[in-house]
Amino acid sequence: MIGNIYAIAAVAIIGGGLFGFDISSMSAIISIPQYKCYFQSGPIPDNPADCTGPSADVQGGITAAMPGGSWLGALCSGYISDLFGRKKAIMIGAVIWWVGSTIICAAQNVPMLVVGRIINGFCVGICSAQVPVYISELAPPSKRGRLVGAQQWAITWGIMIMF
Repeated sequence: MIGNIYAIAAVAIIGGGLFGFDISSMSAIISIPQYKCYFQSGPIPDNPADCTGPSADVQGGITAAMPGGSWLGALCSGYISDLFGRKKAIMIGAVIWWVGSTIICAAQNVPMLVVGRIINGFCVGICSAQVPVYISELAPPSKRGRLVGAQQWAITWGIMIMF
């Protein structure tokens, strides 16, 4: 069992970076031809360069699915944490993340992609609310701000790198 606060915070910081990647992942994907052709609204043209991708309203729904799920997850995170504790709530979030990522990777159509993004967003909402509190509870007072700040900083870096 690991009891070193820096080791625990390092895992949280890596997780924060991954959250950042996922939050901004659509910005890196929506312009590639494979995405545009696979989720094309209307008939698929013969030339992949002519694919326009999903219509603007459908793309907006795909993109908004993640923050919508995050909103719902943040609302539920306190209840889940009260039932199971912060550590188990974070573990539950990791399992939910796995399920959502599997659905996204296996997406055969837009609704499947949206459902996977909502599920992943739900996990982001749970964990983004619980991880900073968990780190704060474990860290001595002289290190709390530094460790929680590093986790939030990693989320920002993840967003910036993926964007």
